[in-house]
Amino acid sequence: MRNTLSKIILFILFLGLLIMFFKGYKYNQEITEHKDSTICKYTYCKEFPKTTESHFKYFIRNREYNNTYGGCPDNYEKKIRKFFALNYSTIDPNKIVVDFTKEITDTTKIFKAGFSKDDLD
Repeated sequence: MRNTLSKIILFILFLGLLIMFFKGYKYNQEITEHKDSTICKYTYCKEFPKTTESHFKYFIRNREYNNTYGGCPDNYEKKIRKFFALNYSTIDPNKIVVDFTKEITDTTKIFKAGFSKDDLD
């Protein structure tokens, strides 16, 4: 009886991990297949006891989005209030991938992406 219960619990944990990997794969697949790009502003990093969360602001079709993406990068204090390249799904603009290696400094591109002069501060 005890052996059967432990096998059931192990199976449920395995199934949960499998579902998590599948959801992550589908998320990235949707962005890859229906990708468009824009510019986002890294607004802040929210810290929790064991993890972190990055917050971004971006515009798509004149609509403002405030969204989260993954954990905070190393040396995030230096990246806050800066602009980065962002890929998103045209099906669901809330599905995003931020590229911290591509910092955008061209103010013309930033203004064309929907940001105002106040966002540059």
